[in-house]
Amino acid sequence: MATILFFSVTLVLSGQGRPAWVDEDFRQMRFPANEYITGFTYGKLADEKNLLEVSTQMKTEAEADLSKKILAKISSLSVSDVSAVSTNGQYREEERFISRSATESDTEVTGVKTDSYYNPSTKIVYAFASVKRTDLSSYCKRKINQELERAENAVGLAGEMATAGKRMSARNKLEDAKQILGSAGFYRNQLLAVDAATDDNLLQNERERALLQRITRLLADLELIATVYVDCRHENRGGKDDAFPSDPDIFYNIIAQAMSENDCIVVSNREEAGYELTIVTSTSQRSDGKGEAAILSYYANVKGSVFNRKTGKKTVDFAIFNDPAVYAAGRTPEEAATKAFKLIALKDMVLEKILPKIKE
Repeated sequence: MATILFFSVTLVLSGQGRPAWVDEDFRQMRFPANEYITGFTYGKLADEKNLLEVSTQMKTEAEADLSKKILAKISSLSVSDVSAVSTNGQYREEERFISRSATESDTEVTGVKTDSYYNPSTKIVYAFASVKRTDLSSYCKRKINQELERAENAVGLAGEMATAGKRMSARNKLEDAKQILGSAGFYRNQLLAVDAATDDNLLQNERERALLQRITRLLADLELIATVYVDCRHENRGGKDDAFPSDPDIFYNIIAQAMSENDCIVVSNREEAGYELTIVTSTSQRSDGKGEAAILSYYANVKGSVFNRKTGKKTVDFAIFNDPAVYAAGRTPEEAATKAFKLIALKDMVLEKILPKIKE
């Protein structure tokens, strides 16, 4: 969030002679509007009040008066002058600044000087704040550049995250970039308010437009990326049908590789995925290797489902059980079942079930 902030020096003068800036004519002559932005206020010191507290209050009000002049100028800018990013809700942040409390201590605008003076005979406290337009202009240009650099870094990271299949992280990073561009737009509008003659190169409008195009393009690409979280496990059915004593961890790598070859990104974090693919494998004995044929063989079974995280609905439910195209023989149950799970036919059957719904 962007706010107008101050580096301030407060001088509380009492009994040292009335400073010239108390007079309006002097302020107009010494601090002309084409060179300075100023704020001025005064108030009576009540008997029960502390001079330092009232002086601090007057100083804050003088700074607020100065900032209101900048914000009034920002509000008067034409639509063509104002950044598209900064106009989207940014004025609410500016309004928040106007009403900021005197306890806020974060100060950043270099060059703002605030003096206060107490006249003991009238019990009136005066405060005057001033900043050179050139100082404020330089500050705004520096902040615009810094914010655009931050936004570029965020967009770059988002691109890397998207490539790695970290879809949600990439989207969040792009939202961060848009917020940063809003901050840059605030400083750009402030710069226009201080120096209406600032050209496009200093405002860096083209740089911002290029970033917005990259953000829009990446967000669109993220919608097209099929990111899948795969939960693959093996279950034993009991007795002779179990070829493996424990989870052989065979089919996960097979299906993950196959999905990558079909333009899907398999992610390890469920929250990053657009889809959840659940696969449960099992085996069943086809022949026990006894008798005349003496062939030991096993079926590779797969059941599964696809859950669309965007819609919150299950889109696929399938089961491949004792299919005549997916069995294999071997010298041991493990060898036979391993061969069966590695059959291209099984992989293709599963892909036929899940890909149309993942890539629709």
